[in-house]
Amino acid sequence: MAKSGSRDVAGVELKKLRNKKLTSTEFMQVWFHYDKDKSGFLEYVEFSQFMKDLFLKGDCVDITPEQVEKYTAEVIHLMDTYDENRDGRFEMNELAKALKIEENYLNKIINKKSIKDKHVQSVLKHYDSNCDQKLQGIELKAFVGDLVRSTPDIPFNFTMIEQACNYIEEMSGENMLNIDAIKLILSLDNRQQLHRKLSEQAK
Repeated sequence: MAKSGSRDVAGVELKKLRNKKLTSTEFMQVWFHYDKDKSGFLEYVEFSQFMKDLFLKGDCVDITPEQVEKYTAEVIHLMDTYDENRDGRFEMNELAKALKIEENYLNKIINKKSIKDKHVQSVLKHYDSNCDQKLQGIELKAFVGDLVRSTPDIPFNFTMIEQACNYIEEMSGENMLNIDAIKLILSLDNRQQLHRKLSEQAK
């Protein structure tokens, strides 16, 4: 008898991963789970492990040749399609295109003429996956990643997100964000300041 395995990968449901419909928080969970050496890239071995978990985990103990063939073909297809600079590894923006993460939630907020308290509350609710009224760890990186994604001239990659997290920590004085800190970060002046610093870093 085939045994059922785990139905999630890096804490994200297999069904969502296989359908390639992820929130930005789920995407960050996947990224930081498989980027074992924290290099800012998914090397071929790391990416292959992700694909193996994606296609083979949770189905059965006895993997069929057809499943292995499907997995191998999909690895080759994704590398050929999304490894844009052909360096044999995935950058964060490349994997984001492959997995098709959700539309940037922050675009709905920062494009408003004025950001009200209710908008800030909705941001906290969106990224606060464990409902503890603060953003930290993967939640914070997802929020910061969407801040980076909201500025087309700033590359969406590991380095920019780490730099942005450092700048935000300087602004807020904390390595986590509560609702007041989120409101502070989303102010136009602070977003412009963050953009300037990241632009200098990206040169």
